[in-house]
Amino acid sequence: MKRIVFGVCIVVLVFSFAAQAQVPGQPGPEHKKLEVWAGNWTIQGEAKNNPSGPPYKVNWTMQGEWLPGGFFLLINGSAKYTDREFRWLEVLGYDPVKKTHIGYVFWLRSGNTATYTMTFKDRTILTGGQGWRQEWEFSPDGMSLTGKREREQDGKWWTAFDVKGVKK
Repeated sequence: MKRIVFGVCIVVLVFSFAAQAQVPGQPGPEHKKLEVWAGNWTIQGEAKNNPSGPPYKVNWTMQGEWLPGGFFLLINGSAKYTDREFRWLEVLGYDPVKKTHIGYVFWLRSGNTATYTMTFKDRTILTGGQGWRQEWEFSPDGMSLTGKREREQDGKWWTAFDVKGVKK
């Protein structure tokens, strides 16, 4: 009888730990910082392909929405340049182990991917990867932004784009 009671206690204990492990967590304040990208954005400005290249107009649209659970934000984006159009999906999240915000980009027509990190400072988001860096400055109400991307070439940084955007 003692063995049966002991066995039942072990089974109950194991199931209670398993049930606790499956209870979903709640997004924290670091996840909430990504909210600035939620909604419909229209972004316009100028870009260059190289430091001495001629500037051209860029027009982007981005729709950001939270994925179920509220831990990740999905961005569906499109960009129109002079004679080209690009589409991408971007997933933004927060890695609590590394304590960093991260973005994953999937270019839909080329199959290319990219990964970058984000740093939040007040209303500014700094992003970057190998050979590039970007700064996004949001208005106090989060309904408009300015953005600038710089690229590195031969040890020198040059402006690849300057844009302004509004959230609808």
